[in-house]
Amino acid sequence: MAQVDPNIREMPDDPSIGAMPHYPQLLAWITAEVAGLTDAQLDFDDLHPDREWMWWSIRRQVSHIGWDSLVLPYRRCAELLWPDGERPSPIDWDAHRMGPQNKWDRVLDEDKFWSMPDLLAKVELGLSWLERVVTEQPIETLRATTKSVWATHFWAYVITTLPRGAAPDPDKEGSIIYDLEGSLWMVYYEMLSHIRSIQRLKIAQGLDLATELPRVGYLRLPEYWGDTDANGPPLTAV
Repeated sequence: MAQVDPNIREMPDDPSIGAMPHYPQLLAWITAEVAGLTDAQLDFDDLHPDREWMWWSIRRQVSHIGWDSLVLPYRRCAELLWPDGERPSPIDWDAHRMGPQNKWDRVLDEDKFWSMPDLLAKVELGLSWLERVVTEQPIETLRATTKSVWATHFWAYVITTLPRGAAPDPDKEGSIIYDLEGSLWMVYYEMLSHIRSIQRLKIAQGLDLATELPRVGYLRLPEYWGDTDANGPPLTAV
């Protein structure tokens, strides 16, 4: 099985280690940061075009983490998680596809999942699926499971934080090829970056932070830690 060590929070440079993220820690960090916040604090945002990191409120940051934690294992790991084909439906999968043409693009259905307990429950479920993948599957299986996806300026930038597992697809111009090891580390970094956005939204409101996050993955990049308020690269095609 792949190794899961809570003390390893970044893909090791040495591939022989084969360590994968400890996803439950993300839920602990999120829960600590949102504890005791009022609705006004949870819904504080700023839609100025130069402050993209503030477009989603704390509540929507958590909703996005829930979306990520459910959609990635369902789209990429379904055959590993549910080999009998009996796939669960905690959300309407067709309504939660990525893309601006979809009503619930990168957030959960806000007509159904708006209260913080409901959102945290979806995060917990999705993280439990991710934890199953990394504890049940050999690292060799994760590395052998690949997918080519269309490249965006954002993805081309953030894959620079990985020592392996994602690169331009040599057989398909304008695409990136990921193995599942790389994808599973990237979704961990993605969710961690949104927890950091929650912290930045708290700082903007003069609120105390509850946790000390590791500066790993995306958070080593200045746009996602908060060394700058500049927007990161867009989700447009390369």
